[in-house]
Amino acid sequence: MKHLALKTIVLAAAAAMAGAVQAGPFILAGTDADDHGSASATENIDGWLFMQRAIENLAASTGLTTTNRVVVSLGSSSTALTAAQSAFNKSSLPGAGWTFQSVADLTVAGALTNALSTAGIVMLDSGGNVTGGLSNAEDAVLTANAAALNSFVGGGGGLFSQAGDYGWLSTLVPGLTRINSSSTGLALTAAGNTAFPGLTNADLSAGPYHNGFGNVGPIPVLARGINSFSNLDVIIGSGAGSITNPEPPPVTAIPEPETYALMLAGLGAIGAYARRRRKQP
Repeated sequence: MKHLALKTIVLAAAAAMAGAVQAGPFILAGTDADDHGSASATENIDGWLFMQRAIENLAASTGLTTTNRVVVSLGSSSTALTAAQSAFNKSSLPGAGWTFQSVADLTVAGALTNALSTAGIVMLDSGGNVTGGLSNAEDAVLTANAAALNSFVGGGGGLFSQAGDYGWLSTLVPGLTRINSSSTGLALTAAGNTAFPGLTNADLSAGPYHNGFGNVGPIPVLARGINSFSNLDVIIGSGAGSITNPEPPPVTAIPEPETYALMLAGLGAIGAYARRRRKQP
């Protein structure tokens, strides 16, 4: 019975520690960077560089707990797909063991479900703002499966989305509003500079943006408009949680006070048990 009690204490402490793990980094942008970028033989430029930095940020987040190492582009073709592929190919991800896949048609039965089951990071293009972007029918599929996208992020997957219908987002977070706008000029916030090292305001401002967000609540703002839509939240994101329950980016898992108490109780029990064992002839 003593052995059972000791084992129970230790397992409970371990479970409490495991419960401190967070998951689900995501970046939601009102930009159509896929339509306003390019690449040289060695590097991405302007909007495509922003896309590269976005997926690198997601891949490096401690909130990304999935073991899948696949970046999946959903519904993209033509220019939209070329931009996504370039963002991936010239990033640090291939060298870290990641691969790239494209799901060209989300209206095929089971296409989205299968993609989410294998993806580590999902990329959504800017829809009608770029050649080869998500169609209205594919936007409808995403909206109908908004809960599945949220579960994917909440389960430790990463999501990078750009200006599009965002019907799925409105379904998940009715209080968070999507503001239709069309302007140029973006400025990274302090959080944005931390999230996207090496990215400049000029990179973000290479083309117009088409969406902004209101009532973002606890989701950190990464970039804001600076011209006709001054201070409009255009790029937002979180390092952990889910879209419906975002949390700050986890840096180090810090146990709660009660977890420390449980751990100490377990260690104390182990020590007492070891001392009794030594006293036995």
